[in-house]
Amino acid sequence: MTLRPAHGLAALLALLALGVTPSRAQSPDEVRIDITSGMRRIRIHCEALTAVGDRSPRVPSVQADEVLANDLEHSAVFTVSRGWAQGQRAFDVQGVITGRWECRGSRITLIGEAGDFPARRSIFKREYRGTTEEWRTLVHRLADDLVQQFTGEPGVASSRIAFITQRGRDKELYVMDADGANMRPMTADRSIALSPAWSHDGSLLLFTSYRSGMGPQIFVTPAAGGRLYLVSGRSGLNTSASYAPDGRDIVCSLSQDGNSEIYVLDARGGNPRRLTEHRGIDTSPTWSPTGREIAFTSDRGGQPQVYVMDREGGNLRRLTFDINYTDSPAWSPRGDRIALVSRTAGGFDLWLVNPDGSQPRLLVTGGSNENPRWSADGRQIVFSSDRDGVRSLYVSDLSDRPPRRLDTGGLPASSPAWSPRLPR
Repeated sequence: MTLRPAHGLAALLALLALGVTPSRAQSPDEVRIDITSGMRRIRIHCEALTAVGDRSPRVPSVQADEVLANDLEHSAVFTVSRGWAQGQRAFDVQGVITGRWECRGSRITLIGEAGDFPARRSIFKREYRGTTEEWRTLVHRLADDLVQQFTGEPGVASSRIAFITQRGRDKELYVMDADGANMRPMTADRSIALSPAWSHDGSLLLFTSYRSGMGPQIFVTPAAGGRLYLVSGRSGLNTSASYAPDGRDIVCSLSQDGNSEIYVLDARGGNPRRLTEHRGIDTSPTWSPTGREIAFTSDRGGQPQVYVMDREGGNLRRLTFDINYTDSPAWSPRGDRIALVSRTAGGFDLWLVNPDGSQPRLLVTGGSNENPRWSADGRQIVFSSDRDGVRSLYVSDLSDRPPRRLDTGGLPASSPAWSPRLPR
């Protein structure tokens, strides 16, 4: 039997079928570009970085040009034209991005600059230094700072995405940059890993694993790599764990009392406190950004639906009555929307709703689209889908643009989790 970890309740039923017993702010500049158009993208023009110093075949500046342009295009903020691309020139744009790329031995200096258009008066200039191995990091930092300059909030190009890959029956935990580069394994257990979730500061990853041979248990690992620690190995199921926004607690689904219920543990996995009391299956909990509420999936009404309760288990309410069979809730970091999946005849669609269940909006359809997770700025959602025949990872910028596919090295990928902004 092949497990599908993306849907909380569906994954839990599959487990049961296997026989398991239940930065820094910018200073204002004199020249500002007026951006008051809501979701409309800002048109900018990227010119090729001026390359000086040593030539390095490992780090050509033309690679940096494309990475920077892609970061800005994929920020959900900009529409980008490229000065080095045939037929693309600065026309009807609000800003021009230029810079210098200097390589001296194993060291790189990147200077990025933004100017208004057509006057090209400088509104931003910043220098970044690092080793040749860190060149992509420098470019991502520049992209994030440019997003902040134009919007007041940093971008997410420097963040990472955790996810699950599959080879045969084995499912392992991987991490990659937000643009799909630098993919690396976090586990090599030849077992089944499920449901990764980041800590509030991006230093830790929670996930469920069968690695001990004792059924699904919750583990934590440093995001930089290192030893795994058991968080919850209680009898029955230990699944769907995530850290509270302040990092002090963990919400998860446990079946130690014979039925799958929502519990809160302390950050080390101790002091379990049961929040739900129902014979239905309760799973897939997710915190609100304030930590005061928890959304989760339950079939207590006869079929899976998303519910919301406060962090003590009170004030329970069903989220929406307008969408059938809902699952896998994910709360926007801005607190204004909840993403979820809804079953259709052909698979699952992605929807957005307000925290009170109002204004449901269809976001992604076509194929089976699962396990939505937000970027730290609330502008994008990463999810898994089989829309192109193989289960892969995609990103939606919440607009009418088609989702873009992330490269996972040809491996089937599922259960993505987008990191918070990481310390510099």
